[in-house]
Amino acid sequence: MKSTLSSRWNESLRIVWAIAAKDIVDAIKNKTTISVILGIGMMMLSSQALPLLLRIKSTPTAVIYDAGESGFIDEMANKKDYRLREVPSQQMMEKVLTEASETQLGLVLPADLRQIQQTEGRVVLDGFAAYWARPSEVIKLVEFFEGQLGELVGAPVRIDHESNIVYPVPDSEGRLSMISLSLVLVINIIGVFLVPYLMLEEKEKHTMEALLVSPASYGQMVLGKAIAGSFYCLTAAVVVFAFNLSMVNQWGIALLAVICGSLFAVAVGLLLGTLFDNPGTMNLWVSFVILVLLASTFLEQFVGPSWPPIIQTLIPWLPTVAMSNVIRISFSDSTYLNLILPSLGVILGVSFLLLAVVVTKVRRMDR
Repeated sequence: MKSTLSSRWNESLRIVWAIAAKDIVDAIKNKTTISVILGIGMMMLSSQALPLLLRIKSTPTAVIYDAGESGFIDEMANKKDYRLREVPSQQMMEKVLTEASETQLGLVLPADLRQIQQTEGRVVLDGFAAYWARPSEVIKLVEFFEGQLGELVGAPVRIDHESNIVYPVPDSEGRLSMISLSLVLVINIIGVFLVPYLMLEEKEKHTMEALLVSPASYGQMVLGKAIAGSFYCLTAAVVVFAFNLSMVNQWGIALLAVICGSLFAVAVGLLLGTLFDNPGTMNLWVSFVILVLLASTFLEQFVGPSWPPIIQTLIPWLPTVAMSNVIRISFSDSTYLNLILPSLGVILGVSFLLLAVVVTKVRRMDR
């Protein structure tokens, strides 16, 4: 009994892989696929241009929280060798550091700074740096501001930064938000744009009929094509991650997010491929669906307390928004299971529902 069940599983996997391998190879031969992948690579290169320019022409920058309003910031601001940004709290300072496009140093000036200077003859300050910052760049900033503050205070200054690594919170914006949006963008473009053409080519070349009379079941057909589409979605995600390796802190969560997000994008693509036979009509609907999916993700960035409560409630449950939120959690140092599990559940639930609809549509083609 066990051997029979095992042989059935092996045969099923062989059929699924045969369908997936065929579609992967067919997509490689398609110039559109290659152009989309290259376009994503160029988009990532252009997105890295600004951080690179900022790094080359960077002016030493410090984000300062002055707990005692000592007045040192006003004195420091008179110099032009560096930039200062004063923030009202340490929490805001940490937020600015993690969301910045360049390495910056965070400093906390204690409330009794002048008293410490007078009684101890030296000053030790807490310094902060984002988790993604290069240690060499942080050390340069520390040494620079130790010198500048030492001249200003009139006493030796040491900045203790080694134990103060700052991680983002799930709702971080700035650079981290742009990376998560980039992943959502490329995965959905690949899945929703490429996958329908896998189905359309089957119809145009009349190979769909051959698949329908083959030993493959409807579910195996759909699963094979889903694997092929996911392969290209994950390839696109790898391109994005390659340019942002230092930003991801929890790779397990990041991989779960892109795998589930790829499954959703592929499910949408397969559904569109089964609904339309005309390339022109399908192009219109593909463009519309991509626009709606991406617009919902961007909309989430602007939803505030003034928006209707129903919109505030529904937006986080949209699959693309849920994917973006889980990716941002992968940048932090905490798991936030209370946020991750519902988000992944939404993505998978909608994906399986769409795949079930696709299987039903394929079954009807066989009639």
